[in-house]
Amino acid sequence: MGLFDLLFKKKKAPAENTPIVDVSASVPVSPPRPPTQAELDDQVIPVEDRIKQATANKHGLYPHEVLVLDYAPTFYTDGNAFQGFWWYRYGVRDVQAVLRSLTERGFLQIGDLRAALEKQNATTIKEALRAHGCKQTGKKDELVQRALDEIPAAALDELFPKRTYQPTDTGKAALDEDAYVPYIHRHGYGGLDIWSLNQLVHTEPYMSYRDKVWGYLNQCSMEHAKERNMGAYRNRRYDMSQFLLEEGKLKDALAMLAEVVFYDVSGATCVVFDHGIFEFMGYDLFNYEKTPVMIAPRVIVEIADCQKKLEYNDDELRAALVERMSKMTTPIQLFTAEECASIALMERDGNKDGLTLLYAKAQKAFIKKYPNIKL
Repeated sequence: MGLFDLLFKKKKAPAENTPIVDVSASVPVSPPRPPTQAELDDQVIPVEDRIKQATANKHGLYPHEVLVLDYAPTFYTDGNAFQGFWWYRYGVRDVQAVLRSLTERGFLQIGDLRAALEKQNATTIKEALRAHGCKQTGKKDELVQRALDEIPAAALDELFPKRTYQPTDTGKAALDEDAYVPYIHRHGYGGLDIWSLNQLVHTEPYMSYRDKVWGYLNQCSMEHAKERNMGAYRNRRYDMSQFLLEEGKLKDALAMLAEVVFYDVSGATCVVFDHGIFEFMGYDLFNYEKTPVMIAPRVIVEIADCQKKLEYNDDELRAALVERMSKMTTPIQLFTAEECASIALMERDGNKDGLTLLYAKAQKAFIKKYPNIKL
């Protein structure tokens, strides 16, 4: 029995002499209590434990130190309010202490006046220029340079006394060596983070970190497919499409996006092929205004962007989508590959009338194809 069969099967009538509970008189059930701060903290693995399983780079820096080095130009030398991810994702309780350590070891230096100005927004710099009778037009980098050229340094020091950090040449070299750290922090593909990717990077290190990330995503997607967990499979293929877009491999990225579309509108990603949810949803599956079976809006935007960059007309785009989708299969399929491609194009164009008709047509075909599923 599937999960939704279990959840939505009809209740049996109570046996004779079974007391009837007056539900209206029951005590209301309180919502779950949110975890306390102490409970959240207990789930965090401190950095002191993290580094026991990590490998330092040739400069002696661990992943969390490389990430602090990357963020350093955004921090002042004191009075910072650090983001929560330092503790909850990476186990770093005292970021300021890491900044001090990096400075003492020669990876960071105190930023100059230019860095202090670059930390300000354009409006603030314009106010300083106005106060000193200087021209206030131009882009931010022009405003910074004008302030440095036309306002006395002593006056700027008084206006902007706080200083940020800057990587030294040694710090820049360390960042170049471990570019995977800030990259995976900002992407988080497939559950990878700075710690798990550190382990991958230092296994067969002759491979680039991007090759490691790609191999990991591909392996995960194959494992999800084997487990028939098509929701997770779809998500990993989407991650892979983003990776390919970064590398400018537009045709390959479009093929991955085609897979994402196919599974978004197959009904497979949320039910793991359980008939019960189809029957529970009933005709709403094919009611375009109500159905949850739709393509994620961001995917539509990315497909349209690929089409523009590849200079495909609609027929060429449709053919590319159908070619990839035709290779995909699911035990239950709400739409054909051609219909999936049409949905993508109609969503791009905002053609709701066309989508309503297409969904209604697909409903008739579905009922005929799957007579045992009662909508």
